[in-house]
Amino acid sequence: MQSAEIEKLIQIITDRVWAQLKVVCKSSILFQDQIEAYPAPYVKKLSADYHFDFGQKQDSDAILLCLNQVTMPQLIAVAHLTAIDPVTTQMIDFLLKGKPVWIFSSKPKLQGYRKEARYAVWRQLQTAIQKTSEFDVHFIDSEGQFDEQFKQLRSKKSVKSVSSGLNKRHFVTEQVLEQRWQSNQQPLLQPGEVLTDLAKELAKDKHLNL
Repeated sequence: MQSAEIEKLIQIITDRVWAQLKVVCKSSILFQDQIEAYPAPYVKKLSADYHFDFGQKQDSDAILLCLNQVTMPQLIAVAHLTAIDPVTTQMIDFLLKGKPVWIFSSKPKLQGYRKEARYAVWRQLQTAIQKTSEFDVHFIDSEGQFDEQFKQLRSKKSVKSVSSGLNKRHFVTEQVLEQRWQSNQQPLLQPGEVLTDLAKELAKDKHLNL
């Protein structure tokens, strides 16, 4: 096999490996319920950039938790950072790590509580909803709210996929490196290029400054 063919084969294999790594390194989103419980258009948008996990996992590496709904008692518990069940435990786990929680439903209606509960209690309910919003808990019940949160999710440095740091790399063989050295080409190694093992040995033997 000619050296040119070997170099081409090396590059093809390299490109395939990096492509696989980008898929594996996709950031993930954790859905507490099965995917059918969430609005299909939003799921489709999220699936383009993120991997999906499901269930009530604790200590998840996911960057976002998505819930179908929560009750008012659960919101009150989260507002006080007090876990009362698996749902609130999972929510608090994400919030303590600075990760957002999306709830695909409308905010609880407080009018009904206002008619029956004491004013002080009703005010506490309002405070609970406000607190959870400040904690990065968001109710998604419209396209506008989804687009706004989706934009923020993608803009956060902490939620960028590891693949964003994986640039396409080109391997430089021993023959190519020697040709560059003989022709006094500078620099010998371009950004994004990586030496093969034989090229590394040549660089070491020739004391090349890369």
